[in-house]
Amino acid sequence: EGEFVYAIYAAVIHSPLTQHVVLPPLYEVTPHLFTNSEVIQAAYKAKMTETRTRIPSHFTGSKKNPEQRVAYFGEDIGMNTHHVTWHLEFPFWWDDSHENHHIDRKGESFFWVHHQLTVRFDAERLSNYLDPVDELHWDDMIHEGFAPHTMYKYGGYFPSRPDNVNFEDVDGVARVRDMLILESRIRDAIAHGYFTGKDGSVISIRDAHGIDILGDVIESSTYSPNPEYYGSLHN
Repeated sequence: EGEFVYAIYAAVIHSPLTQHVVLPPLYEVTPHLFTNSEVIQAAYKAKMTETRTRIPSHFTGSKKNPEQRVAYFGEDIGMNTHHVTWHLEFPFWWDDSHENHHIDRKGESFFWVHHQLTVRFDAERLSNYLDPVDELHWDDMIHEGFAPHTMYKYGGYFPSRPDNVNFEDVDGVARVRDMLILESRIRDAIAHGYFTGKDGSVISIRDAHGIDILGDVIESSTYSPNPEYYGSLHN
């Protein structure tokens, strides 16, 4: 069902045949992905008993945790809907030869929108007397845990992350060692001012188009000039 919802939204957004079709926001179609399970369960109960009700939605953590000062940002339904919709507008799997259309400056847009999210989050943290977000290190632990308290439509809760956990290999998906290597390759490319294409060609990023290439590489969309070598750091 989730794949169907994703496919129909992507098709409507990009097909010229549906350019005037307006779909409902995703938080109305899949509300269980945007709010905590307590709200969903209360809504189910109200629907089954045909009872009019008003359900307050609380943040997922405890007020004793300083990070909860910025929960309003990370758990904002509008912001999360925007993020999902952006990835539908600029899908990483987009293939020009198959779709017969090129998405202009997709990598630049990827870099810009994620940069805006991170700097806005840092600004919100500073205004709430919190330090900016620490840089992520693959070989270091993540000190802050997170429990989303969201659930799948047909039962089962989203996985949570406890405090002070280290990155671990995921069989068939990614290894920590590989992520370290891929990040090192991208950092080297930035330092030297060019990426290496599949055919060994030098692709300069010291011009106005460079940020577009950098975004494609970091996201690892189909527009990446060498996805086998630079990997999939974001996805």
